[in-house]
Amino acid sequence: MNKKRAFLIIAGVFLITCASIFLISKLKFDYDFEAFFPHDDPETEFYQNFRKKFETDNDFFIVVLENNEGVFEKEFLTKVDSLTNQLRRIENIDEANGPTQLTEFVRDPLLGSVFTRPTLRWQEPENYAIDSASIFNSTHLVDVFFSHDGKSVAINMKHKQKLGKKKCDLMSLQIEAEVAKYGFDKTHVIGRALGQRIYVEMMIRELALFIGISLLLTVIFLFIAFRSGWGIVIPTLVVVLAILWTLGFMKLIGKDIDLMITVLPTIIFVVGMSDSVHVLTKYLQELRNGRSKNEAIKYAFKSIRLATFLTALTTSIGFLTLVLSNIQPISDFGVYTSMGVMLAYGLTFTMLPAILFLAKPKRLFEFSSSDDFWTAKLHRVFRWVLKRRRQVFTGGIVAIGIGVVGIYLLKVDNVMLEDLRDDHILKKEFKFMEDHYSGVRPFEMAIIPKPGVDPFDPAFLMALDSIDTFLQKEYKVGSLTSLAQLTKMLNKGLNGGQAEYFAIPDEYGMRQVKNVLKRKDTKEFVALFYNAEDKILRVSGKVGDTGRLHYEALNEKLADYAASQKLNNYFDYKITGTAHLIDLNNKSLVDNMVLDLLLSIMAIGIIMSIIYKSWKMFFLTIIPNIIPLVLVAGIMGFTGIPIKISTSIIFNIAFGIAVDDTIHFLARVRTFLGEGLTLRYAVKRTFLTTGKAMVITTLILCGGFMTLIASNFLGTFYIGILITLTLIIGLITELLFAPLVVLFFFKPKEEQQKLISQSEL
Repeated sequence: MNKKRAFLIIAGVFLITCASIFLISKLKFDYDFEAFFPHDDPETEFYQNFRKKFETDNDFFIVVLENNEGVFEKEFLTKVDSLTNQLRRIENIDEANGPTQLTEFVRDPLLGSVFTRPTLRWQEPENYAIDSASIFNSTHLVDVFFSHDGKSVAINMKHKQKLGKKKCDLMSLQIEAEVAKYGFDKTHVIGRALGQRIYVEMMIRELALFIGISLLLTVIFLFIAFRSGWGIVIPTLVVVLAILWTLGFMKLIGKDIDLMITVLPTIIFVVGMSDSVHVLTKYLQELRNGRSKNEAIKYAFKSIRLATFLTALTTSIGFLTLVLSNIQPISDFGVYTSMGVMLAYGLTFTMLPAILFLAKPKRLFEFSSSDDFWTAKLHRVFRWVLKRRRQVFTGGIVAIGIGVVGIYLLKVDNVMLEDLRDDHILKKEFKFMEDHYSGVRPFEMAIIPKPGVDPFDPAFLMALDSIDTFLQKEYKVGSLTSLAQLTKMLNKGLNGGQAEYFAIPDEYGMRQVKNVLKRKDTKEFVALFYNAEDKILRVSGKVGDTGRLHYEALNEKLADYAASQKLNNYFDYKITGTAHLIDLNNKSLVDNMVLDLLLSIMAIGIIMSIIYKSWKMFFLTIIPNIIPLVLVAGIMGFTGIPIKISTSIIFNIAFGIAVDDTIHFLARVRTFLGEGLTLRYAVKRTFLTTGKAMVITTLILCGGFMTLIASNFLGTFYIGILITLTLIIGLITELLFAPLVVLFFFKPKEEQQKLISQSEL
């Protein structure tokens, strides 16, 4: 290293950083719910084709209006009617149906003509008693437009499909503003566009929060470790630039910030710090050993370059295995985080030595000659481990056994709002809708008639009605709509509104229903349930957000029911929809997670074996790092934390990070052996020097990841707390087992006894 090269490196870093900052200024925040659908999957393809024939199942808004005195009050209903009209005028709202504007088909008993009349004559209080009785006897109205307790009503809206974020934000704000004007006792607004806006606002706040807290904690830990401003500035500068370059590259190729990417800066911040800390620790050690600044720089970077390259590579591999996920945000997260880790490594071995060469970090020199706080304490730990090696191994076996028991208790489950805490406003609104209405989780089913079967044949409609009834009673599908339900409503209206006619009519009655269905004002409505061109029908509704396992069990019951009733004589069915796709995606997570983790373990073990030309390195690398993974998985099982999209990535990340300490330990042992030290002394020296860096980096990593527990997103919370737990257990495991495993593999048994004898320590 010379001054010219050092200045060129600094200049190059400065230019790239300026370009990255410019690109970052163009970054946008986005939350695309459908990005979490499994891609290149037949189920996703089926749903995408299905909704082209009908409509999406989540482009809706529901406005619920409460009235403490009950909903059948003229003043209240007048405001409801006025609000419904105002909501219908909002741009991009295609449809707004409120309780005051519902109509039903009836037939004039004298003339025989069919006309529509209001379901609720809200302007005539004298008819409230009659109309309310009729309404609460109508299953298609209660829990859809009227709560079953009679204290609130709902305005159901649909908006244009696939709206961009700006239009969704504007629309949700306008809806909230209109609702607020009327002064209802209490209001609730639920919709995808609103949820998207709230998610993005949370993402922006939390991104700033995580970076700020991570920076603060890192400064504290680095100051404790190095007692120097340079010891804080240099590692921090490396990771900050790595983050800026990664985000700049994302924008360069057209990628914006989504829910997963919000934790990327924090992860790069804490993970990318490791190499810098190890390098600075070694640099200070060499200064402490009497080398000059330039000699210390040269020796530190030369002696540690292989270990740091391997740790960066293995951490990168841990993230990169996520690219195999069929969920695009997780795949992208793996790619960009992996790149950020390698960028931090590159900056550590280019910019960091240039800074050390050009600058005069006097405080670092002073600290390098001071007493080392860690040496005495690590020496005591080392002696304790060797004296109690049998208890250590026994404890490890017991811990693994307990972890395995916990693994058998693990569940794979998810809900639509799994990322939100129970006290979040969106979660509360979901709960309200489940308690007072049909819920918010979309339910979609495709019905495919058998060849030659007429969907308007009474026998077919009775079979369809049979499955509708099962869905309502067992599946608890509310707001259920289908061709069978429409037929029953029309039959009831055509027979004076008598409840007993809410049924599939006979051939004669079906002809009358068909005449109504041919009317211009009903054709568009029928098209929501039946696509004549492709001969496919739709059954849709809303259910509670009770989790994948719950609906998986119900799907099995549904299959048994359909078989027992021989419904396959009339049609085949297929459950689909946005919620179903997320369920299917989570169902495959365990297999993908195990496969990705095994791939990561094999890749890292093989790389170590090849580089060090010894099969022993495979076991030396893997054994100490399996224990924390098993224990954390067991803890998840015992505490009921399920495997889902967010928690499924934890093990790959944690293994890729935890194995870094093992690599540094092994590399340092081999370096000391290469310098002519005995194995006994090499292990001891490694424990005292590299052990310090391991403790410091683990504290920094844990501090950084612990910031994520402040998140309102439970997925981010779990990433923070579980990875922190894994790293703490990993450090303890490393300090306890690494010396013993190295001694066991590198020496025959008869030499081990001499090696660990007290006199030799």
